[in-house]
Amino acid sequence: MRRAAEAPAEKRAAAVARSAEKFVRFWHKSGHVHFREEEEVLLPAYARHTRLDRDAEVMRILADHADIRAAVKDFEQRIAAKTPIEAEELARLGKLLHDHVRLEENEVFPRIEKALGEEQLNTMGRGLTRLHAKNDVCEI
Repeated sequence: MRRAAEAPAEKRAAAVARSAEKFVRFWHKSGHVHFREEEEVLLPAYARHTRLDRDAEVMRILADHADIRAAVKDFEQRIAAKTPIEAEELARLGKLLHDHVRLEENEVFPRIEKALGEEQLNTMGRGLTRLHAKNDVCEI
């Protein structure tokens, strides 16, 4: 996304359009399942150990999920209407995704793993397996 948004001016619009379409396809194939995994399996397991609304980083993750879903809907509508997506919009989403993943990987997930015991992690893994079987679209 970042490279598309920074492409040379004469190639930027086409690169942005391709990148946005690719992201929307990714979202429908597996991206949305990733969010469901976190919201339906991981965070409820963590909620047994802490109040999620008192964890600012968890609240940020959920807010990011809403922002990313909104961007997907916007991109879908604009792609269908053949309305150009601006490079700045794609760059903003790319940065949001990057920062979101770093927050999860570096801060929140290690804290959740520490809070959950081995048994609970195994139970959570079975929940993810059921979610994948239900949707059959995401690979871990």
